[in-house]
Amino acid sequence: MASSGSKGGGVDTLALSSGVVTHVGGENAPSPVREEDLRNRFLSFEPMFDGKGRVVARELVLRGQDTASKQPEELKRMHEDMLLTGLYSLSQDGLLSDQLLFVKISRDVMFSEALAQLAHPGIVWILNDADAKVAEQAERLAASAGMKFCLEAPEPDVSTSAWHYQRIPSNASPASLRAGRIIVQNISREFELARWPDSSWFMGEYFTGPRAAPNAKPDHDLRMELAAVAMRDALPSLIQFMRLNPSLESQLMRIAHSMAGGLSTEADSAAHAMIKMGSKRSQRVAILTALAGSPVTADNRLYAQVALARALLMGKLAGSVSGITEPDEAFEAGLFSTFPAAFSISVNQLYRRVGLSRNVYESLAGQDTAINKLLRLAHACEHQDGELMSRLSGELGISLDSVAASHVEAAVTAEDTGSRLI
Repeated sequence: MASSGSKGGGVDTLALSSGVVTHVGGENAPSPVREEDLRNRFLSFEPMFDGKGRVVARELVLRGQDTASKQPEELKRMHEDMLLTGLYSLSQDGLLSDQLLFVKISRDVMFSEALAQLAHPGIVWILNDADAKVAEQAERLAASAGMKFCLEAPEPDVSTSAWHYQRIPSNASPASLRAGRIIVQNISREFELARWPDSSWFMGEYFTGPRAAPNAKPDHDLRMELAAVAMRDALPSLIQFMRLNPSLESQLMRIAHSMAGGLSTEADSAAHAMIKMGSKRSQRVAILTALAGSPVTADNRLYAQVALARALLMGKLAGSVSGITEPDEAFEAGLFSTFPAAFSISVNQLYRRVGLSRNVYESLAGQDTAINKLLRLAHACEHQDGELMSRLSGELGISLDSVAASHVEAAVTAEDTGSRLI
């Protein structure tokens, strides 16, 4: 499958048909590593966005890899072997989605037989600073096999039409390409978007928010990625994410069978459960799974329970508040209200990372909106502050009796869900 069958380092790809990847980290590694284990432990997906913040494609990367630092050639080859082995596994298991998947390869792989074995209409191959010979090969493979290629370079190449995409840094000079689409990396501020054509795609912290701090818990990024996929992507992508990250599957199944998920019959897998629940309930359950983590800690259990209780209360009462046109946004605000504390991030970072709506962001940030008043009402219910409950319910035009009844109902559901977390 991949670029090498050697055992001097990297991955022995001769054993792909058996589902085993041997010698990850060298031939003296203590035991073989199965493809699915390598995939779950090491692969991640970096999203690409259009100018409106919608995910349009992803890049397959090694989780936690520092691409900015220079690496020895042997380590680069090992990383490439791991990446291509993971890609092969995704393809064999039918886990390549409808969205384009970008994968960076070396010049050696570009001219090897491995590329034909990995060919898929949804894959775009990224090449770094390619010369004329590589560009000619890209044109040949595009014409003969329908492959797609992306040039990664410091500046756009306007001299050729060989590239379907060109990925450049945000400090590069905008240019009109003869063909293809520009992908701009390292976008960190909104004003940087205006320099580029409307058709451009983007990557960077402006859309995703900053990555986890070095001292963050090991599953921090994985759980935030789950929340982002749940918010930004369609149900098939969420199902794919769970299949790629089975460490979270059992927790999601527990929540799905709680009062929060509402599944009354057994499901064979997380994918089966989400198909039965549908998009909206699956999104809710996935976000709660991201909050809880696996295994759950006492703090995370509390964050999940409080968030669910607030969401249910706010979502139910929102329909009676004249200033709220989208009750789902009130539910969403409640569900994400404990994320800043749970993940030690700001509301602005949360907004960028998971793609919250502007109304939800402003409400969580403390602006005087009807949804923010509902959130404060939920706080008052938690602390049994009768005076504040009475004042806020009056301002929102909701009877105190309906607030009390909704709070009890929400608390029961949240308690049931929290009790199932392990």
